[in-house]
Amino acid sequence: MSESAIDAPPPPSGCDHYSKSVDPEVWWRAHFVDAAGAIVDFFAGDGISLEDKRIADVGCGDGIIDLGVAVRAKPEQLVGFDILDNDVDLLQRRAAEHAGIGTLPPNLYFSTSETTRLPAEDDSFDYVISWSAFEHIDDPVAVLREIRRILRPMGVLFIQLWPFYDSAHGTHLVDWFPEGFAQYRYDNAEILRRVRSTGSQDMASEMLEVYRTLNGITADGLQDALRQAGFRIVKVALDSEAVHIPVEASHLPLSQVAISGIKLLAIAEDDDEAGASAESDGGASDGAASDGAASDGAGPAGPAGAESAGSAMDGAVTGAARPQVGQTGAESDEAEGGELAV
Repeated sequence: MSESAIDAPPPPSGCDHYSKSVDPEVWWRAHFVDAAGAIVDFFAGDGISLEDKRIADVGCGDGIIDLGVAVRAKPEQLVGFDILDNDVDLLQRRAAEHAGIGTLPPNLYFSTSETTRLPAEDDSFDYVISWSAFEHIDDPVAVLREIRRILRPMGVLFIQLWPFYDSAHGTHLVDWFPEGFAQYRYDNAEILRRVRSTGSQDMASEMLEVYRTLNGITADGLQDALRQAGFRIVKVALDSEAVHIPVEASHLPLSQVAISGIKLLAIAEDDDEAGASAESDGGASDGAASDGAASDGAGPAGPAGAESAGSAMDGAVTGAARPQVGQTGAESDEAEGGELAV
């Protein structure tokens, strides 16, 4: 087999559900059924039930996943937080069309947050979930500290992140670059030209903004942010698929190019544990939690099953420094490529 044949990328797999151009029914099922089910099942794997608990979702997006969790897990209350207002009427229409749900469940709420501030009282949620949000968050440590503030003692945090920036489809631009690794194959000018040259310009603008604002976090970076915020990872599952690595990305550690996503559970360490962890890591950044605006009601006591989650084996993923978002691997050394105008 020739080298060019080996280097030729395979067609994308497993990522059509992410594309904004995908059939609405596929998008709905991927989030209402698959993502919501994955969240419930990941908790259930450690004997943790979400039923009759208070749950917050940080970075809830269009709310489809939250609706799926609310219907499937039957929590006492589920509040979806996002910096953008949720279009509840659109969610209701989608629910009626795709799932025959005539009215959104009364335990489902949505609230607009600030970038590093959640409008909720201290210790007000049993569990916090976040799906495909932390690669978009500008200050992960600050947001994680807010999550720790609103999470009750013995509460559990679930995070899913896909795709990591250094992985094949880390640009989120799969519609234009199905071969993957566009962030290393092309400079910003070529990425902009190709995205702008085909398809809906509204969709192009939206996805270019998504690409421009990616924070480039790695698995190690996420773990470090959790530690700085006072969390300890107690369960982890990594996503990895067979990919062809182009020469432009061959300098990167396999832990970055081959790991496309992660699911994890984390618990808040007490002050003694957090201090010991920070000391062993060379010291974590100091930060003070702030009081938030009041939210409705008081929930039940700490969740059952938290001890089983806390007893799980810690996970760690190795990694290394990566180019800035929007630069190819070759450009990163010289900081070339410029800004990505959208």
